Amino acid sequence: MAITLRSSAVLVAALLAGFASAARAQGVVAIDGERIFPESLDSGPDGTLYIGSIGKGAVFRAAPGAAKATIWLEKAPNKISAALGVVADAAHGALWVCSSDINRLGEPVSLKTFDIKSGALKADYPFPESKGLCNDIVIAGDGTAYATDTPGARVFRVKPGAVALELWAADPRFDGADGIAFGPKGEIIVNNVRSGALYSVEVKADGGAGAISEIKTSRPLEGPDGMRPTGDGRLVFAENRGGKISIGTFEGDTLKIETLKEGLENPPGVTVSGGNIWYIESKSKYRNDPAFKDKDAGPFVATAIPLPPKK
Repeated sequence: MAITLRSSAVLVAALLAGFASAARAQGVVAIDGERIFPESLDSGPDGTLYIGSIGKGAVFRAAPGAAKATIWLEKAPNKISAALGVVADAAHGALWVCSSDINRLGEPVSLKTFDIKSGALKADYPFPESKGLCNDIVIAGDGTAYATDTPGARVFRVKPGAVALELWAADPRFDGADGIAFGPKGEIIVNNVRSGALYSVEVKADGGAGAISEIKTSRPLEGPDGMRPTGDGRLVFAENRGGKISIGTFEGDTLKIETLKEGLENPPGVTVSGGNIWYIESKSKYRNDPAFKDKDAGPFVATAIPLPPKK
């Protein structure tokens, strides 16, 4: 059979796609570029990965099956400072991004939402006086977004159609608030990256914040950062300071913590997709430690481990 240039090109493309799928199947997605310093990731229902970058002030995206994440939302045109929390809300066609001045460049702090297909900026919700640090986000079924303010000890809310943030909950115990997720009973769970504590916030019938109570854990969490629900009542955690990926199962009034992976370099974020837990490592010493700031941090990747069955 004669092989034309066109058929050769098709064959090469198919082979490259096969290699990419194989790499993705092995549980590794490279993040294109250097000094990315990823901070958060999330996934869409089709398996697309979204990764927020402190180093580039951008959001990277890896399409389903792709073995590489490339810049999708760039810093300058979207006025993103450092991209922290990223959350995909495919049901409402939105990707939510926390933009914070963590690199101390005097840039605005805000919660932004983009069209999940085109990447067009849909809305920008500045933090009051541009103070605080927008860290992570969770989206309710009706499209309401909740975002943590780490130094401000606050949780803000944006209802569908709103033009500005509103204060939803504030408490001294939230000084260090980082990850945020819905719990199995519809409550909102907030973790504290500094103290390691977990708090349950009641969501009242009118949508307001109710009672706040601390959740007992079977062992201390070491710098809990990003956390995501598994869909079966459990929570997955990135323990930044502890270098661990862990899963929590509610047993009565205690959250039983099981370590799934350890020895990591400051994992700040996790997501659950396709029966796997994907995590990233920020390698923050190469950004913050004077002894390492000028050294090569090596490649940045998103890595998958199997989501264990619920016992």
